[in-house]
Amino acid sequence: MAEAFRRWTPGDPPEAVSAALFDGALMLFGNATITALADRARTILAETFQTDDPVRAENSLSASTFSRLALLARRRVAEDAELARLWHAVFAAFGFRSADMWMDRIRLRVVPSRRDIGHRRLQAIAPHRDTWGSGIQAQVNWWMPLYPLADTRTMLVWPELFRRPVPNDSADWCFEAARRGGPLLPTACVEPPAKGLPVRIAPGELLAFSAAHLHRGITDGSGLTRFGIDTRTVWEADRLAGRGAPNVDGPPTTPARQMWRWFTPPERCAA
Repeated sequence: MAEAFRRWTPGDPPEAVSAALFDGALMLFGNATITALADRARTILAETFQTDDPVRAENSLSASTFSRLALLARRRVAEDAELARLWHAVFAAFGFRSADMWMDRIRLRVVPSRRDIGHRRLQAIAPHRDTWGSGIQAQVNWWMPLYPLADTRTMLVWPELFRRPVPNDSADWCFEAARRGGPLLPTACVEPPAKGLPVRIAPGELLAFSAAHLHRGITDGSGLTRFGIDTRTVWEADRLAGRGAPNVDGPPTTPARQMWRWFTPPERCAA
């Protein structure tokens, strides 16, 4: 799997990072701030689930209790000031200043292995491109596991489909319907024609990829919950220059379709 990823090295300018991502690169980042960020998120999980082993908590909790605690942990992660400070420091280390970024909130990803925990926010999402929903081709996704992964408990990516159309329901997807309990994002209408690449990066490694990559989450019956944190960004320089990934199968990229409401604008990120 290592050959499928490109590792960021100090000195890579943000322009080169953006160009590589919009060309389909899967980029790995690592530094002490990312490690501290993962440690802080794991502390929140341990406090919320009242155990040093949150990945196995689903085995001793009812479905309703697990869902309640998982949603509480998601809210705590999204509102934690120290995590927000660390996220901004992570991006700054790579040359992406907060004052130049559109930023989504930090999200805790919780995917239990039990099938009876059915909350829509605690499920692996079917194959999708985030750009089908956001309509923003300059969007970049950032994804990091908090505990070790397995090939059956991770995210799958289809790099070979980056420039190949995939039938999907994005033309019919509506954000307002999603808010009322409909599908969270548009998804593929057929199973991808090839096997996805399992992302097996270590806790403390951060993966960046274009939001136009086809990807999905998967889980197994191991009794282990997958916890990770992720977010999405748009670099203002990319937006102004009209840079972004190819739109091979989504709705036309028009201002009316673009979901900028999902992002905090640069002037507020810098505050």
